[in-house]
Amino acid sequence: MAFIEFKGQKIEVDDEGYIQDMSKWTPDLAEFLAKQDGIELTETHWELINWIREYFNENQVCPAVRLVAKKTADLCSLSNVKEGNKKIYELFPDGPARMLVKYAGLSKPTGCV
Repeated sequence: MAFIEFKGQKIEVDDEGYIQDMSKWTPDLAEFLAKQDGIELTETHWELINWIREYFNENQVCPAVRLVAKKTADLCSLSNVKEGNKKIYELFPDGPARMLVKYAGLSKPTGCV
C-alpha cells in the first residue's frame, strides 16, 4: 500500500489513490483528491458525493452507474437517464464509478481494472 500526505497525516491509499479507511474521509480530502485529478468540485459534484455516501451507508454497496445517471438527471433537471449518463461523464471524465467513489472515500468499485 501507499500513503498520501494530507494536512500532516499519512493516509493509506491503494495504488490508484482510493483511501483504505473510510473514517479518514473529509470534504477537504475529497477536494484534495479531485484537484490531483484536475477536477474542481461543483455543487453538483457535492450533491452526488453526499448522495453516494448516504446510499452506501444505507445499503453497504455503491449504486449501479444507471442509478447514478438517474440521480444526476434529477439533480440537473435533465429529461432522461441517457442525458444523466452523459452529464456524469462530463462531471467525472475518467469514469463516474471510479472518480465518484474515490472522492466520496469509498472502496474501489468491483469490476474496475
